[in-house]
Amino acid sequence: MVDRSVVSTNSKPFFVRRLLKEALDLNDLKLLMLTVHRVVVEYGFVRIDKDSGTAVSCFHPLDDSPSPFSSMMSLRYTLPQILVDGGSHSVNLKFQTLGHFVNVCGRLSDDTGSSLHHVFLDKRKYVRPLELMLANCESKGSDGKEVFEMLKMVKDRVALPLLIDLCEKGGLDLPPCFMKLPMELKGLILERVPGVDLAKVACTCSELRFLCSDNELWKKKHLEEFEGESKGGDFKDLFATKIKRKKQLEWFQQHSLRFKHVLSDYKIVRL
Repeated sequence: MVDRSVVSTNSKPFFVRRLLKEALDLNDLKLLMLTVHRVVVEYGFVRIDKDSGTAVSCFHPLDDSPSPFSSMMSLRYTLPQILVDGGSHSVNLKFQTLGHFVNVCGRLSDDTGSSLHHVFLDKRKYVRPLELMLANCESKGSDGKEVFEMLKMVKDRVALPLLIDLCEKGGLDLPPCFMKLPMELKGLILERVPGVDLAKVACTCSELRFLCSDNELWKKKHLEEFEGESKGGDFKDLFATKIKRKKQLEWFQQHSLRFKHVLSDYKIVRL
């Protein structure tokens, strides 16, 4: 029997309040571990007992974890639908302290050949901003940016990839995800993205950086933006160079026109 109060996900506004209530008297590792746990729960996961495979109903995710002096901890999760259907597929999430870093890595529990997804969290960079955010119950200034950066990394590099892997393993519908589309379809979509935006897309992750590195794709972007044929070479670099020159020219034209107006007004005043 599945506890519906456990398998239901938390609402976004409740995220920080839960962290605030649960994060009292935690060391750095457990604070980061608790934060990652809440991100994973936000993505629809439910924590389960490693031995029985049943949903864990304890409010605090770290109640049954090892000693606070331990440098490694692990938690296991599955999806509500898998529990409802009586399935056993799950993911294992491990947390290991390596100096000033906490290595968070996860993969399918019953498939040792599955992809390993991980992220390194710098305790010096994220713990203090997280503590300040929790103390104020909100994100402000640079502290908020650091926390947002950490949450985004956990989401993009761990939570979402694990969700996709577990959905595939359990035969569930995949979450909306560009990277799971067929290669041909991804190429057609990228062809419709303007060159300047394509460069931004390439900065999001290593997979997209690889997809956006195709020289033929950048040749098309170069022809769309500047027209006319160009000699061979690295069209991505060529595109970047010409875009930079174009922006410099636009800036010069804009400011030179403004300078002419100022000079004209100056002459009128003198007359």
